[in-house]
Amino acid sequence: MDKKWLSGVIVLFLLLAYLFIGFANHSARMGSIVRELSGHPAEDNPGHHIVLIEQERYHPYWEMVEKGAKEAAEKYGIDIEFTGPVRNNMEEQISLLEKAIAAKVDAIIVQGLNDEKFTPVIDKAVNRGIPVITIDTDAPASRRLAYVGTDNVAAGETLGRMVVQTTGGTGNIGVIIGSDLAKNQLQRLNGLSNIVKNYSGLQIIDVRSSNISHMEAIQQAAEMLELHPEIDVMVGTSSTDALGILQVSKRLKRNPMTIIGFDNQAETLAAIRRGDIEATVAQQPYLMGDMAVRLLYEHFQGITLQRQYFTGVKVLDKHNVQEGESL
Repeated sequence: MDKKWLSGVIVLFLLLAYLFIGFANHSARMGSIVRELSGHPAEDNPGHHIVLIEQERYHPYWEMVEKGAKEAAEKYGIDIEFTGPVRNNMEEQISLLEKAIAAKVDAIIVQGLNDEKFTPVIDKAVNRGIPVITIDTDAPASRRLAYVGTDNVAAGETLGRMVVQTTGGTGNIGVIIGSDLAKNQLQRLNGLSNIVKNYSGLQIIDVRSSNISHMEAIQQAAEMLELHPEIDVMVGTSSTDALGILQVSKRLKRNPMTIIGFDNQAETLAAIRRGDIEATVAQQPYLMGDMAVRLLYEHFQGITLQRQYFTGVKVLDKHNVQEGESL
């Protein structure tokens, strides 16, 4: 009797286990169907863990990149982690890239700020089977999977055309760039110079770096304007620069001063509305984050990607400044 009772218990246990597994599989299938009907793809490859390394955490520009990436990750069922220096620091970015490689994440999204420093580390990741997408700034010599972001030389040329349009082709120009080490900033400067050199009435008098710091932008703009009183046009190539220039020009009572900026911070848009800043060249950081994650999802599905995906820029002035709030 004991053996029959034990056999019966075992059969009952196996039956319950079978029913439980069947119910679990059915629930998983139903969950997948619900996700698809809700506009979300099925999780064919659940559990992908990717890292996005930002240039500077909590900066308004990178917060928009993060927002786009986060919403895309939720849509595609990807686990995304955000990291980056609290203060702009290239060496710390590289250290975080090394840590992501050591953690054996499934993919990395990172800037390629400096070919000499970033390319070997990006290649190290790829050699270990970790695909890398560069964002905002490319590392074309590396083995990265794709680049998502602005064509920075073209964006600099857009800045140059705005200088020509607002000055009529005559003026002495001072330029504040975000960094003299970052490739994207140097590309924008080159693009600006490409346009300016075609106009004999325009001359770039001085170029200085703000190191992506509002306070440093103020200091460098003040020194530049005090040293070169003939400057009547100021151009900033990163999001903090035009606002620093504006603060100095008001303090020194350097009016009229034509100021052209970069990116679409709320303070920059407000200054354009007031007429204090002439225009800004706005990128699309939300789209960059969204597209970078979507492309990794497609890569995980076996889809072959292009090498470059340019997200475009938009010139914002008093006529269309409101459009900058949605970029």
